[in-house]
Amino acid sequence: MIISENILVAFQGLKSNPLRSILTLVGIAVGIGAVLYVVVLGEITQRSINERLESLGSNVLQIRPGYSRMHGVRTGENVVNLTRQDADQIDRESKVITLVVPTYSTQSVSEYEGQNWSTRITGTTPEYQSVNNEQPIEGRFYTQDELERRARVCLLGATVHEKLFGGKSPIGESILINSNRFTVIGLLGAKGETWQNPDDQIFIPLTTAQERLSGVDHLSSILAKVESAEDYDEALFDIETILRRSHRLRADQENDFQVRRQDLFLSTIQETNQEIADFIIVIALVSLVVGGIGIANVMLVSVTERTREIGIRRATGAQRAHILTQFLVEAATLGIIGGVLGIVGGTLFNVLYIGEGLILPTDWILYSFGICAGIGTVAGIYPALRAANENIIDALRYE
Repeated sequence: MIISENILVAFQGLKSNPLRSILTLVGIAVGIGAVLYVVVLGEITQRSINERLESLGSNVLQIRPGYSRMHGVRTGENVVNLTRQDADQIDRESKVITLVVPTYSTQSVSEYEGQNWSTRITGTTPEYQSVNNEQPIEGRFYTQDELERRARVCLLGATVHEKLFGGKSPIGESILINSNRFTVIGLLGAKGETWQNPDDQIFIPLTTAQERLSGVDHLSSILAKVESAEDYDEALFDIETILRRSHRLRADQENDFQVRRQDLFLSTIQETNQEIADFIIVIALVSLVVGGIGIANVMLVSVTERTREIGIRRATGAQRAHILTQFLVEAATLGIIGGVLGIVGGTLFNVLYIGEGLILPTDWILYSFGICAGIGTVAGIYPALRAANENIIDALRYE
């Protein structure tokens, strides 16, 4: 019998035992659907993490104060040792660092028409928007002239905007920050939470934050942008050399500052997420193995029920290879049909879950076809061999 006839016989076998066939197909379909769902979910998470990495700014190093020590034991409190002079020195002396942005942050209460919200106030320079991709969706960032004049202007993060203004545009409105009146000149788009909420802050000129709001001359951090990831090592060497000299640290003293890549935390989450996704895919593949066992069971039952038919075919000239091929094709057909149902079901579920912007993992769809056909074939090998090796006389006498 040619392959097309074997496939036709396979469909006739499915029709003769519909309930048994449906249960077998469901086992394969659920496994394939689960694999596709996990792959799509992992892709969505990966894209979300990549967007947040981009929002943090690419190739950025963050310099923060070190921890104070008492009797050689770290107290957990940051020392106050970073200044604008440190930032200026790094900017002047390092050849691989292209942009240096000093920042000062503090916690304060903001107020507007009876609404108040405790948030982080970040004082920085206009270059901050280039380092951290902070482009206002309304209004503008403050200028160098406003920085030098210690102007009382500010930009709101998405969370602060929602808490104080709701859906109202804040541009041109006045708010109180620590009882000081500021004019809102810009609104920043939502970035989503990372280890802290970047949307829950207000940006003001660095000079205003230090001199008008807090009365300090130190910094909370310094952001240093390098041209490419290959320059990280040289940038780290430059920063350490410049700051140790500036802070007059002896050779036997530890650094009183810390330097880290700004995207390191999310990169770790990215790797962990991928490991978890791979683990879940393995679990989903186990269900395919269970489905394969179901196919093997169905084929064994089919061989038993069709023993007399096998005997008649052998008696009329069919070779063992013909019988073997017939049952292998039937098993593979079961696997492929179950796979198609799983792919359709998984895709429909992803459409309902994702909505617009459906992600179709084409490679995994192709893998699924191969896996289903392979499982069906492997699961059908023993039943097919058993059918092919049936004794003709015993098969003809079987009732």
